[in-house]
Amino acid sequence: MKLSLAMIVRDEAQNLGACLDSAKDLVDEMIIVDTGSVDKTMEIAASHGASVERFAWTGNFAEARNKSLSLCTGDWILALDADELLNTEEHQIIRQAILDPSAIGYKLCIRNYLNSGSLFGPGGTAKLNDGTFEPSASCSHYIAQQSLRLFRRQDSPIYIGRVHESVEQWFKEHGHKATLLNATIHHFGKIDSRRDLDKQPIYLDLAKREAEDHPNDPIAHGNVLQEALMLEDWLTVLESARTYLKLKGGAPALVYLGGAKALVSTGKPDEALEFLAPIDNGAEPDPAVLELKAEALQELGRLQEAVDTCLLSIDADPNYTASFIRLAKIFDDDGDTENARRILEAGLDQNARDQKLWEFLVGMSAKRKDARVAQDAWHAIQAVPKGGQGIWHMLVAQVLNSQGDLEEAVHVLNLGLAAFPDNLEIMETRKKIAGADRI
Repeated sequence: MKLSLAMIVRDEAQNLGACLDSAKDLVDEMIIVDTGSVDKTMEIAASHGASVERFAWTGNFAEARNKSLSLCTGDWILALDADELLNTEEHQIIRQAILDPSAIGYKLCIRNYLNSGSLFGPGGTAKLNDGTFEPSASCSHYIAQQSLRLFRRQDSPIYIGRVHESVEQWFKEHGHKATLLNATIHHFGKIDSRRDLDKQPIYLDLAKREAEDHPNDPIAHGNVLQEALMLEDWLTVLESARTYLKLKGGAPALVYLGGAKALVSTGKPDEALEFLAPIDNGAEPDPAVLELKAEALQELGRLQEAVDTCLLSIDADPNYTASFIRLAKIFDDDGDTENARRILEAGLDQNARDQKLWEFLVGMSAKRKDARVAQDAWHAIQAVPKGGQGIWHMLVAQVLNSQGDLEEAVHVLNLGLAAFPDNLEIMETRKKIAGADRI
């Protein structure tokens, strides 16, 4: 059986080489459709032996995907994105699967890697990353989901959707079933949060246009909610959540969580509690539901209930770190900084590389002018070397400089520049401390 890798890319020079390296020994051909790169994406693709073709961007991801499929000559298609990797040890699982004459498609596990366990998404709440897949070792958590990425090549277009394009609907319409394969696609697109956020306005616009074209499709409105949630466009989130529920009656947890978060964020915590009620199931507590419920209770001034609900959330899943952050915020807002610190330290005991926990701890120390701030920042740097956007490095360097330890201050700033080479503030501070003649 001939297996084709099908990809669509744009300005993915920093990711594409690693992706192709992880798949080249598995597939028989690599087909790449480029939708307008201005970096070295096409050169990198060609240097790895891929066949590359330009495709003018139409504002529709499904059209670009279907173009890539039309260029494939394999019996089977494997669809990847440039910011994804395969585990080469699982190649044989995929090869064996496509030999089954009765199979038409497989879902693969997707691990969406994160720098914090404080997030929830379509796949549920974040899970602690054990780091056994070496490229993911620096990532603290991931959200798991499934996606139909391996399927027999068809003679007609099968991708549907301007954004969040997939082949699932085509499979459903044709009565085909896809089984889950014990192989994983490792997705790193959420690690660079700034780059990810820059894409969201485009994705939200595409999702809105899709929902306008398909006003009775709850999935289209769910996609709008998902993109608006990333941008904290609360009115859009709430409208999409309500539309979804009106169309379908029930919904995935993300719809309820998104709608409730929008209500809390727009000053309606009492309505948020009502919105969460259908999934606030005490028998099977969801840590994200409990944490959001605690936020609403805090806004209503019901602090002891908020504390108790946070503790229930932590007990349900101590790797969902938003609960530690929420509980620390309740104590800190009430002036009990030491208890807030103890809560954050307890969270870090179990989630040592969680960037959001470190950010809250260092931020709280700085805000309170705590003498431990430099120590906290230094521990944060050691746990998350590329966290803090340079602020942690600056805090440590400033304290070392004030103590007259210029050499160590410069060393810390050098670490900061290694992590954030374009940070002008670190550059300027280093010049002042080291002196121009020592640069």
